[in-house]
Amino acid sequence: MKILHRLLLTYAALIVLAFIAGALLALAWDRFETSPWYQIGLLAIAGSAVGTFGLRFAIQQAQAMSEPIQRIAKAAKTIAEGEFDVKVEASRLVEANIMAANFNAMARALKIYKSTSIDRLLAEQRRNDVVLGSIDDGLIIVDEEARIERLNPIAARQLGTTVDLAIGKTLDSLLGGDRFDQRIVSDIDSQQLSQDDEPDLVIGEGVMQRRLAVALTPFTDETRPGLVLLLRDVTEEREQEKLQMDFVLRASHELRTPVSGLRMAMDLLAERAPFAADTREADLFETVHTETKRLGDLVTDLLDVSRLSHADTPLKLEAVQLPQLADDARARFEPMAMERRLTISSAVADGLPELQLDPNQFSRVLDNLVANAIRHTPPGGEIGITVVAGSDAIRIEVRDSGEGLTRRQLARIFEPFVQFGRNTGGAGLGLTLSREIVERHGGRIDVASQRGQGARFTVSLPWPSEALAA
Repeated sequence: MKILHRLLLTYAALIVLAFIAGALLALAWDRFETSPWYQIGLLAIAGSAVGTFGLRFAIQQAQAMSEPIQRIAKAAKTIAEGEFDVKVEASRLVEANIMAANFNAMARALKIYKSTSIDRLLAEQRRNDVVLGSIDDGLIIVDEEARIERLNPIAARQLGTTVDLAIGKTLDSLLGGDRFDQRIVSDIDSQQLSQDDEPDLVIGEGVMQRRLAVALTPFTDETRPGLVLLLRDVTEEREQEKLQMDFVLRASHELRTPVSGLRMAMDLLAERAPFAADTREADLFETVHTETKRLGDLVTDLLDVSRLSHADTPLKLEAVQLPQLADDARARFEPMAMERRLTISSAVADGLPELQLDPNQFSRVLDNLVANAIRHTPPGGEIGITVVAGSDAIRIEVRDSGEGLTRRQLARIFEPFVQFGRNTGGAGLGLTLSREIVERHGGRIDVASQRGQGARFTVSLPWPSEALAA
């Protein structure tokens, strides 16, 4: 029965009851002579009886209409709690039966969707587990609070733990330090990598010691941000690099004495047996003298690179005014620049603090950068040396208006023995040596360039602690 029909039936029943009660009262008044008080009492009793019966009938109808709605509401609550195996029984109300049928159809559809979604999610998780397990490097996913959400077995083995024990913990709590957590939270908040090169992570001691290269990549998805850490075992690579540098150091030491003797012999020969100018012998002697000097410079650079690559090689630090080093570099190269018809200038900021630097080594950095700029800038070009104060570092910039570098050249510019451009010179170790010196001072060196638009080398040095405190 429809709800509207029930309401009409209730309304009609009440009218009929009232009509019958009124008819009975009228008949009683006509047949019996009664007092007014008796009539009033009889009317009250009849009205109460009619009202009671009508109220009971109305309650029954209301319950009949609300019961299927309550069953649907209860079933909806069950579905909201994640249980889709529910069914609403039919009732005597047509509208409620229609709602129940639609509700049951919706519950079946949700149950099928849930089953399909769970199967899909489980399949996706199994596929991800297979992918993570097949990666040769360790992979860790952390949340915005630096807690580990997922990691592959390789990463767990590299960290000396298990997957189950690592989940929910932070890297610092696993490794017993304070290196990663703050850095991870900062990178996730900014969605940018911090500028410092990440040093190797050393795990274990003695023969069990392993060195891991760490790469951090923040990400964000539809739910919340996170960060991926890639751990690559570079123990053998570092050992190989150490062996190579040790070999270079030993070979350079062995070559230094005979090369120095050769240079001295050439100088003595030039004094005692001068050759006439514009002769074949003079040209050959000049070629040998130039190449001997170049070989000596190469040996010296190799020794310096090898020494600086060892962390135990001390720097002779002292208080240095960086603007003064920049002005001195400009003054040293000004004659060479004028000879090549180049303009060289320097500009320094005021009020810069003194830095603890090795002045001789850092002067070599500036010399290498300025010499490169002069070598690769055509006549009429400009070279600038600038010292500026940044919010996080003091920066020295050496820029030129030369031929510039391609993107592929930029990726290899600091590698040993690499030279680019039309005008090459030296052994290709100047920028490698410069990077080693800057990094030993706690700084970094970067390059920005486009082909045909010159290059800009930037050396960034951290502010001294007393300047930051002030």
